[in-house]
Amino acid sequence: MRNEDSGATNRISLFGGFRIENETTDPFRLTGKRGPAIIAYLARCPGMVATRERLADLFWGDSDSEHSRNSLRQTLSVLRRDLSRAGVDLVHSRGELIGLAPDAVRVDVEEFEAGLSARSAPELEKALANYTGPFLDGLYLGSNGFDDWVASERDRLLSRALEGFEKLARLVDAETGVILVDRVLAMEPTREESYRLKMELLLACGQRDRAIRTYEACRSMLKKEFGVKAGPETRALWQSMLSAADTASNVQSAKAVPASQRLGRPSISVADFINLTGKQGDDFFAKGLVQDITTALSEVADYVVLSALPPVEKNPAEEAKSPGMLRARYVLSGSVQRSGNELRVNIQLVDAAGGHNVWAQKFDGHSENALEFQDRIAQSVVLAVILDLQLTNWKVRDKSPPGPPEVRRLVNEALMKYFEMTRDSLLAGIELAEKAASIGPDNARAKRTLSITISMGVAFGSLPREPGQIERAVELAEAAVRAVPDDEIARCILSFALESSGRIDEAIAECQYAISLNPSYPTGHGDISMLFALRGQVSEAVREANEAIRLGTHDVIDFWRHHGLVVALFAGGDDRRALEVARKVVRTKPGFVRGALYWAAAASATGNNEEASRAIHHCLSQLPHLNMANVCPGFVPRYVKDHHHARFLEMLSRAGLPAS
Repeated sequence: MRNEDSGATNRISLFGGFRIENETTDPFRLTGKRGPAIIAYLARCPGMVATRERLADLFWGDSDSEHSRNSLRQTLSVLRRDLSRAGVDLVHSRGELIGLAPDAVRVDVEEFEAGLSARSAPELEKALANYTGPFLDGLYLGSNGFDDWVASERDRLLSRALEGFEKLARLVDAETGVILVDRVLAMEPTREESYRLKMELLLACGQRDRAIRTYEACRSMLKKEFGVKAGPETRALWQSMLSAADTASNVQSAKAVPASQRLGRPSISVADFINLTGKQGDDFFAKGLVQDITTALSEVADYVVLSALPPVEKNPAEEAKSPGMLRARYVLSGSVQRSGNELRVNIQLVDAAGGHNVWAQKFDGHSENALEFQDRIAQSVVLAVILDLQLTNWKVRDKSPPGPPEVRRLVNEALMKYFEMTRDSLLAGIELAEKAASIGPDNARAKRTLSITISMGVAFGSLPREPGQIERAVELAEAAVRAVPDDEIARCILSFALESSGRIDEAIAECQYAISLNPSYPTGHGDISMLFALRGQVSEAVREANEAIRLGTHDVIDFWRHHGLVVALFAGGDDRRALEVARKVVRTKPGFVRGALYWAAAASATGNNEEASRAIHHCLSQLPHLNMANVCPGFVPRYVKDHHHARFLEMLSRAGLPAS
């Protein structure tokens, strides 16, 4: 809002407390706490506007309607008086609506969140400069509705700040990165991934001893705070430090290279493709193809793409001249062949350290449509690389035959839509998987992909929960398992389809088989955690959920494993912890209505009635037809034990889910 006399912009600061700053006035204070709280809440509402009823309920929820609305009128009167004395025109009302003018107010939280998507260090640093302390630090009203809202926002924004500082630490030089991670650990001393990042950065600086001490501090913290060991990824990094030689000669070069290119995210180097056709014109095609692939990979934020491939072999003299030469973790190379107007491109992705192929594929096309052919190859390479490196991170080798090129392309595109995990993306994934299955009706990958997109489509509400849908998902997954019995991916997909049909014991058996095939597969542990939770085996469910979270930290379906933990905690009666984790699930994946339903139930069980109501409104805004009659087992899988099921429904009813 602008001061009408001067045209000055008001800046509302919500981090580190509450402040209003204006170019033309000295800092000023407002009477009491509820006036600032109202401004803060309006500043975070859609359109910066809320109804009088909403404000009255939020701030005076313990009073009846008449008294709460009267209290609101008095508070607004005092607030307007204070602002008028300071020469600031900020709060406006129109009938039942109270609000601020969004185009004339700057809010630090908005600037912070808008800037977190930046890919350059200066832009990200500018966004993070807004985070000067916890959200509305020190502002406590004793009003459950408002205080719960503040606590939820405070946790969410802290989590985003921590992730932002870690992202910045990977974009800057290693020494500066260490300083940033130390700041993260000061804000959240129990964050294992931050300790691991600090270890990696210290190694990049050549400070192996400090990195080892950081591991010891992490291990001690985890044992003291949670009674657990460091995760396998952290332990593996520690073991590699112990066995590695102390290469002090790399210290100076490490300082000069951004940490994002040395650690944290996988780095991929794209080599020049070899022209085997003997025609000079095909050199341009090969170079253009390399450029298209490099550009497409560079647009994927999860990977660092190096523009040139370092020499494979060096003599000692050359090595001495460039001791800090940056080496990619993965190398993408290829060749071009011709037969008349037909072109064939062979591409492979190699793990540079181990020397083994991660992925390989051939593409056939016509030289008359060279540019279209290049675009298709670049898109397919990006999809395949992302998916194969995800499997590599999970320590999974896909045992199902990939099938013809067009089937592979469609399956990869369907899986990318699946991993976006929105209602629209899942529908798109189902359509792509249907095409793949129609082209390759016997292809196991196409069948299991169609099965999981259908099952997850039902879970997200993209598809109606009809018996025919779930039965088809089960049949497709069963066919994929029959085709490749030792495929742990297909086993888990079958387990999920069986869970959706209420066949819990059979689903557990499939998960156990998958884990026996690959104990490091996080999806197996995460899925069996959900199944144990539904069966009421709380301690087993919590143990498996924690194992899944450690094995699959920060991957695209991490929210699903946390949801399994919520289902277990709620069944075990640990409602407060269930609420904390449920909030994280919804922050990570707002469109996952199953998660929001458990958010509502846990909030209701802990007496956070206003938050429970907000959670139900969140669910109904996405699935208006949701009600007590169709929610469980129609939309959410049913607890096996009647008392768990009855309690879940009771909490949803208290939260305000409509009866029908």
